Amino acid sequence: KMKNKTIYKIGYILVILFFLAFTLGPIIWCFIMSITPESEIFRSSGDFLPSKINWGNYLSIFDRSSQESEVIFRGLKNSLMMSVTTMVIGIPTSLFAAYSFYRYKFRAREFVMKFLMLTIVIPVFTTIIPIYSMFAEHGMLDSVFWVAIIYVSSFIPITTWTMMNYFKSIPRELVESASIEGCDELQIFLKIIMPLSTPIIFTCILMVFIMSWNQFQIPLILISSHENKLVTMVLSEFISRNDVRYGMISASGIISLIIPAMVAVLFRKHLISGLMQGTGK
Repeated sequence: KMKNKTIYKIGYILVILFFLAFTLGPIIWCFIMSITPESEIFRSSGDFLPSKINWGNYLSIFDRSSQESEVIFRGLKNSLMMSVTTMVIGIPTSLFAAYSFYRYKFRAREFVMKFLMLTIVIPVFTTIIPIYSMFAEHGMLDSVFWVAIIYVSSFIPITTWTMMNYFKSIPRELVESASIEGCDELQIFLKIIMPLSTPIIFTCILMVFIMSWNQFQIPLILISSHENKLVTMVLSEFISRNDVRYGMISASGIISLIIPAMVAVLFRKHLISGLMQGTGK
């Protein structure tokens, strides 16, 4: 038994190390690229670390008078605006939809639920041509708000499904007791369901924020002006016909990770508890 426990611990540690290398490896490599002088990036010296640390890329980004700073911080602002808009519209919509599925047994309920689940596996790119045509026809192209609406429609199925599964773990006796005590539907929702659902609400907020922040292909098609480009798109600003600024691209990538990383750290406890309780029934 002791030998089996030792083997299990060693295997567990190896799996964790492999997972960390797989997830953190690209970020570490990107950071090293960002502090490596351009002259050394393609030098075949075999060294993993640069001979001299160059902070020039980060100094340019945080120098508010530089063009690099203007491009990156404008992209960060647009991405933040789009992610917040997606959350503000998408989370309440998913919350009301999930509560309706949990609370009421209406006609065609099962069909609507299955259809909602079906839309999760449909790639957005299968509808991008009619979406582009509709946007062009109604003057909605090159708008951060309307791109956020596309995200809302894309993320509602998964967030509704996640919330609905969590609601199933809430004892129906609580809702029925409150109803007997004279609470109306709004009071039940605000005083019972909402307080008990705080973990899953924060979980969905984190999911929607990160998924919105990481989008690239849809904004690339629907957004064209420099003023509305997201942070995932502005990296192309450092690529010209005769030059590719790999160090600046890497530094910009590291900077773009700060906001979603902060959100993930702040909501990590809610994420774990929400997902665990939602699947505990």
